[in-house]
Amino acid sequence: MKIIDNQLINGVVEQAKKSPRLRMNYNFHQSLQDKCHRFLNALEPGTFIPVHHHPDKDETFVILKGKVRVSTYNDQGEILSSCAISQESGRYGVDIPKNVWHSLECVEESVLLECKAGPFVEHEVDGILEIKKGKDIFLAGGCFWGTEHFFKQIKGVIETSVGFANGHTANPTYKEVYTDTTGYAETVHVRYNPDVVSLEFLLQMYFKAIDPTSLNKQGHDEGTRYRTGIYYTNAEDLPVIEKVFNEIQKDYQQPLAVEKQPLENFYSAEEYHQDYLDKNPTGYCHLPLSLFEFAKNATSK
Repeated sequence: MKIIDNQLINGVVEQAKKSPRLRMNYNFHQSLQDKCHRFLNALEPGTFIPVHHHPDKDETFVILKGKVRVSTYNDQGEILSSCAISQESGRYGVDIPKNVWHSLECVEESVLLECKAGPFVEHEVDGILEIKKGKDIFLAGGCFWGTEHFFKQIKGVIETSVGFANGHTANPTYKEVYTDTTGYAETVHVRYNPDVVSLEFLLQMYFKAIDPTSLNKQGHDEGTRYRTGIYYTNAEDLPVIEKVFNEIQKDYQQPLAVEKQPLENFYSAEEYHQDYLDKNPTGYCHLPLSLFEFAKNATSK
């Protein structure tokens, strides 16, 4: 029997700090033929395990210390879901089904237990998925159909997808989010090239597409799912977000009704919601058409 206690956890953390990869595994196998193989992983902040999958084994991560972000992807490298797990949040772990592309990023000094079904196979990974380079920001601006179409027009935006952010249930559907009982906001994931467009400019454009003092309402759409919010995955983005908030606040007497929070979780919406206005050019949109043309021609210069 191998016991996980503070002494073991702290020892693994210290070893991880000495590793060139900023990562250290503690083997819990009794035998390489165990029905389940398991490791204690110690990770330093900034450690990123690239997008990969296991062809025939489920995998489970359970957080014991710190905070990590686990994301899943489709075959095109687009995020399907993303969830930060930590003891403090009450999200203690995630299950990754076999053959699902996923990555893991360490946010804070962390220790997590990794388990896979079946006997140990060294370097058991079926390929590394190439994902489009860039930075990510998650923006809630009312109905995500129009908000996504708006950001797609801006030069330097690499790709967009729509989904649900910062709620309290797993794998929500659109119908469930529509009830306003899941805590989710309709949100657009924006991946952008920072060499072409800055986060500051994207946020300035974001505020042109929303009424920042309207609480849980944009256009004719009402409900907590239509609240406005900026959700970031990198704490280094917060000073830029604060700067833009302060600039915008000067134009209003009432406080801004826009959340600015770390992204806790994100689940991709159903396929028919993705690129909705490309598929349905005459479909409903709470934003004026002139705003799309404005976004297409706008430059930070």
